[in-house]
Amino acid sequence: MTDPTSPGRRSAPAIRGALGARIGPLEILAVLVPLLTVLALALVRPVDEPSSTHPPTDVPLTRATLVCPAALPGTGAIALANADGATGDVTVRLPDEDTVALAGTTRTEVKAAFVAQAEGELAAGFLAVRYGDTSAVACSAPQPEQWFTGVGAAPEHSSTLELVNPDGGPAVADVTVLGPDGPVEVPALRGVTVPGGRTMRFDLADVVPTRDDLALHVLVARGRLGIDVVDQFDELGAGTRSQDWLPSQSAADTSAYLLGLGGKPGDRTLVLANPGESEARVELKVVTKQSEFTPADADEIRVAPGSTETVDLTELLRSGAAAGALGVRVDATQPVTASLRSVAGGDLSHAVAGARVEARAALAIPRGPARLVLSGADGVGVATYVVTDRNGKEIARQRVELTPGLASRIKLPGKGAVVDLTVRRSGVVAALEVGPPGLAVLPFPELVLDGRVADVRPALR
Repeated sequence: MTDPTSPGRRSAPAIRGALGARIGPLEILAVLVPLLTVLALALVRPVDEPSSTHPPTDVPLTRATLVCPAALPGTGAIALANADGATGDVTVRLPDEDTVALAGTTRTEVKAAFVAQAEGELAAGFLAVRYGDTSAVACSAPQPEQWFTGVGAAPEHSSTLELVNPDGGPAVADVTVLGPDGPVEVPALRGVTVPGGRTMRFDLADVVPTRDDLALHVLVARGRLGIDVVDQFDELGAGTRSQDWLPSQSAADTSAYLLGLGGKPGDRTLVLANPGESEARVELKVVTKQSEFTPADADEIRVAPGSTETVDLTELLRSGAAAGALGVRVDATQPVTASLRSVAGGDLSHAVAGARVEARAALAIPRGPARLVLSGADGVGVATYVVTDRNGKEIARQRVELTPGLASRIKLPGKGAVVDLTVRRSGVVAALEVGPPGLAVLPFPELVLDGRVADVRPALR
């Protein structure tokens, strides 16, 4: 028998480890296969899942629609203009189909609700205002959501909600009402359907009679609507009787400037609304040219969730410390909406929480003396305003330094038809006071120069 250990026999190849253990081919593969698998997976990049949502694209505005509410007594005039001086024909949709030639500022007389549409280069910077001797309102584009704070539903103080449908199809709106004791059920204002080209009005004294100050939240669920509120103050007997439009606020906020007191002493009423689910604690400050300060005897205001709170500021704003006040500032722990109602010299006016202007704003100026009020700068910056006359000719230009805590009130030229405001390096809140006779206050909205196109793509199944 041959000895297996004899030199004449060749054994199978083997590898011995450091400890002398024999490692065969199977053991080698058991180590190499997992290692190679890990290396291969490290080189493979996972497939990126495509996003199912895409932001809209900003494009130059090519069509703009403005809605002017029906006239109050003595306010049949409407002024149309373009902030950049563009000229052309504007299409009138309501009350009748028509065209209006726009060159500079064009004025027309219409008492019914008025809807105008500008296209092409006229769309960006398209402006309109309805006005009279003691009342004025900036005509605005339909918005999906608006707040009106401080409306009334009593004989002495009443308000009327007006909904204008500028399109051919029906539009639907839901109106939520807040009062001092919380939300108020008003079935007549739920699921309101406005037929195409029609106007509907709701006298709050009829649909929700109360002596309390209320807030309205109007949410458009379908279509488009022009939304306005007429506010009326009527002392019984031979007392003061006046009415004006109550400007809207787009959303609740934790800080707001209410500018435009007109300079005359009067009765001042602050109304706050808290749409949230937590109590809001509100601090009040008086805004003057030199400073913003909290009066020594001003208490913190508490607004319960889903409710309104009314505060009489007459004595505070008549005090020596508040002399020369241009408005008030409210700072809250929860987002609130706010308005300051004034009855001065027998005339009703409103200062509301104005939107912050970050780049550019413009208004068509009603006839009469006008002042530009600026406040609420959030940094050191500069504002430049340009005033043009009804022919589009520049008649005034001024640069105003913006500083936090300081405010400005600037008299504008008597023949001004459009005021164009540009701000740099700081946001600012701006309002336009118009009068006497009477006082109308118009907050400046940010000028809309671009439109948004939704990103629509085919779905993959």
